[in-house]
Amino acid sequence: MLLVADIGNTETVLGLRTSGGSIGPRWRIRSDPARTPDELGIVLRELIASVPDAPRIEALVAASVVPPFTRVLAEAGERYLGIAVEEFYWRPELGIRLAVDEPTQVGADRVANALGAHLAYPGPAIVIDFGTATTFDVVAGDGAFLGGAIAPGIEAAAASLFSRTALLPRIALGFPESSIGRTTVENLQIGVYHGATVMVDGLVARIRAEWERGARVIATGGLAGQLAPHCESVDVVDPDLTLKGIGWGYERLRPRTA
Repeated sequence: MLLVADIGNTETVLGLRTSGGSIGPRWRIRSDPARTPDELGIVLRELIASVPDAPRIEALVAASVVPPFTRVLAEAGERYLGIAVEEFYWRPELGIRLAVDEPTQVGADRVANALGAHLAYPGPAIVIDFGTATTFDVVAGDGAFLGGAIAPGIEAAAASLFSRTALLPRIALGFPESSIGRTTVENLQIGVYHGATVMVDGLVARIRAEWERGARVIATGGLAGQLAPHCESVDVVDPDLTLKGIGWGYERLRPRTA
């Protein structure tokens, strides 16, 4: 069984991938480079041991945007799980193109999203990844990554608002029922949450109008469950899309790296 990891700026999502390609148990841990390999290794070992009939892990494959934490995770995996750690990134053998002006700047998570969308949902697609940032990945029918957009995530946007305004209170994260707030907190929640969904639907409409009107919209990421149901443009919610892409990438590259 394969352990796959999506290392984001705030959190790392870990998942066990079956031989059939599905993602079984999933866990979220902080992407904290200050943790020692010993601390993280004990956590990894306990997570794996919590699975009934704890499986044998053949490798850990990670797509990362936080290189310092990747190094800690790699040492922890080798020391405490006894497995090789491989980093997922774009290579021609993946079978998809990066049709952008700066291919070396495309994050590994966006490459994984493009591959996952291409294999799980064939055809033109727009992948919206709701994380620390909200990314829009435009994927052609042949799997080519065509670019997209990056916007602040809701938590980052809210934190920026509170840090720059002395009198506004911090708010509990939660989707407001109304679009007209009667308290300051409700006003803030509406601005953050409804503002995010309007932004998503508006950008999707513009991308579709400029590129492919029938493109399927796939939502993934840690906040997809909260936001996607309130976005009119989202067709599919797949919280495991990035992990699926990482796993398929490992399969496609394994004959060359074995």
